[in-house]
Amino acid sequence: MNTKEAIQEIRKFWNTEEEPFLFGESDNSAHIDRIEKEFGVILPEELKDYIANYAPAEGFYFTSVGNPIYIYGVDNLKYIQDGYNYNSLTKSDIEDWNRNSFIFGDEGADPLIVNLENIEAGIDRLEHGAGSWDYGDKLADNFAQFLLCAAAQHHALTNFEEDPIIDDENGFNLTEDAAKWYFPKMKNWAGEYYEVWCAPLDNH
Repeated sequence: MNTKEAIQEIRKFWNTEEEPFLFGESDNSAHIDRIEKEFGVILPEELKDYIANYAPAEGFYFTSVGNPIYIYGVDNLKYIQDGYNYNSLTKSDIEDWNRNSFIFGDEGADPLIVNLENIEAGIDRLEHGAGSWDYGDKLADNFAQFLLCAAAQHHALTNFEEDPIIDDENGFNLTEDAAKWYFPKMKNWAGEYYEVWCAPLDNH
């Protein structure tokens, strides 16, 4: 599945009456040259496609079981990312950051990245505050899979019962209707990353 196909799949379940879906609504191709100059590289084609055709014009939040997943708007897709590769207080680079890491969002300040030297490595969520950037989770093989899984999780948590989580003596569980929709979809869409997306919920 490519990103275009993933967006088409998301539109099948996205509740546009309640919330506009902002991915794929803008032509951002003019930003490619700017970003390539900032990083000093030619961007991989998959990343070019995401930026030019699917990145939201403004920042966008997907609801998550934990911290919301914040996807940066296209203007914030840039080399200098304060707190990650740059310290704005000392006005200096942060030495332990891999300059080939391209941040396109974060989850509670855990950066969401792709590696410009190895785009095939997929989408990673790095763990901030761990002493190094060697810790984290792989979330998806590509932007298509990541966006589809993030959108599915958002849908399960916002479009069924008013309180989508039941936290009681039976565990931390997604409500019945949401669970019947979400978990089978994620077994198909998330593949080997199913546990990363679903393990926080005991009834998965």
